[in-house]
Amino acid sequence: MSRFASMVDAFNDGRVDELVADTTADYRYSDPFLGAVDGAAAHEALMRQVLERFPDRRMELLECWVAEGVEVARYRWTGTPADGGAPVEVLFVAVLEFEDGHLRRWANHRS
Repeated sequence: MSRFASMVDAFNDGRVDELVADTTADYRYSDPFLGAVDGAAAHEALMRQVLERFPDRRMELLECWVAEGVEVARYRWTGTPADGGAPVEVLFVAVLEFEDGHLRRWANHRS
């Protein structure tokens, strides 16, 4: 199983601490909707906000490619805002870079 597949499971189960449990000191997360944050604690806090805003959120892994030090995945993100509003569905491509087995970069791009 790819590391990203495990991260998808953790996100869907609300275990956002596991998303950033094994990151480098200079870890960076970026997303076209949420912007970029530096550090595991900032990414975890951002993901907790997402869980609050979209309590039914789900990530569905569609494809994943693994190469030395890099994973590229295509996934579907869905959720309904907690305050009402129309459901959201977005397709993403995620690029995850690893350094010595630790997550260094996670960049989401719209698919």
